[in-house]
Amino acid sequence: MKQLNPRFCPTSLQAQAGWFENFATQFAIVADALGFRNSVAAVNSDAAVVEKLAAIQTQLKAYRQAVRQYRITILTGDVGQPTPEFPALPTYGVPEVVPTGIYERMDTLIKQIKLAPTYTEEIGALLGIIPSNRPTPPPEDMQPTLKMVAMPGSSVQVTFVRGNTDGVMLQTKLDKAENWSDSGRYFTSPIELPIPENPTGLPRSVQVRARYIEGNAAVGQFSPVVSASTQPES
Repeated sequence: MKQLNPRFCPTSLQAQAGWFENFATQFAIVADALGFRNSVAAVNSDAAVVEKLAAIQTQLKAYRQAVRQYRITILTGDVGQPTPEFPALPTYGVPEVVPTGIYERMDTLIKQIKLAPTYTEEIGALLGIIPSNRPTPPPEDMQPTLKMVAMPGSSVQVTFVRGNTDGVMLQTKLDKAENWSDSGRYFTSPIELPIPENPTGLPRSVQVRARYIEGNAAVGQFSPVVSASTQPES
């Protein structure tokens, strides 16, 4: 499975859409000088697909949240409350049809561009294909960074950046628990983590930490602990 170098290309689809848009715009300007005029149309098509997929992903995420809120209200709301309308299905067009392998095509093109006689560091900066100078940490030093927010209905949402790993292994502590509990392995961000309500119906304190996983093995260091308090339904 091909991925683009995370030292110059973002790993999230939303950020990649902006990167591809910039690359396509700048490439159209410098393609003649580099000797790649015939590649402009294909680059524009691939960039349009990435941008469309990112937009669809955003719509689907918003729809999922809306359906979740409808479910919570319709199931746990009090009799007599206004009945919500079920969220309308998102509408979006089908992305342009391009051959499979957008990342691989882009990776090959970038390598060819850097070998072109007229390629310069200035062109590389315009295209966004110059890797940052930050060294990749060794596996034993890798450490996720988490963000967590409480969601309505006694759940929390945890976000992380996967980078070149397969995902994260999550652990939680509730209230005044002394020991960490395994909460599963997750391969995409964000994570919606349901938290059991306590008998009193009061908010619960939630602490979360994570390690990266590669294959079936946890690697690197635990992330800094993040905390939040749940928002149980009244």
